[in-house]
Amino acid sequence: MPYSTDTDLLKYQPYVFEHGITSFAAYHADAEADINRDLQNLWLPAQSLSEGIQSVAFDATKLNPAQWMKASVFKVLAAYVLPSLAASVGGEGFVAMIAFYERQYFKELQSVFAAGVQYFNGSEYVSLYAKSPAEGNRLRR
Repeated sequence: MPYSTDTDLLKYQPYVFEHGITSFAAYHADAEADINRDLQNLWLPAQSLSEGIQSVAFDATKLNPAQWMKASVFKVLAAYVLPSLAASVGGEGFVAMIAFYERQYFKELQSVFAAGVQYFNGSEYVSLYAKSPAEGNRLRR
């Protein structure tokens, strides 16, 4: 199930449906796949396992979907909705909004990483935190 819906888009961009398109539902699944890929590339290599997690194998179905709604909205707008509107409707305003929502997406990812990625361990969600590169290179005796 995608992390966001068209209703969520309206919270951040209330005029998005005023250009003749009635649904962006297909883009939400694409954004979910993008977020999962970014998690595997950006977060997973730097994360440390909390108590209760036995495997480092990434399973996107164990993520808390509510934690990713905002990032998904930003990704849908920046990568799919606004580029398609810029191509069909035109205007420099869309290009500026694309850049804005791309920045917001990466800020939101960093915010979630800092707060801890909520991962289901079989009985509850636990927060997994990223390790700093220096911590990984620390010499242990």
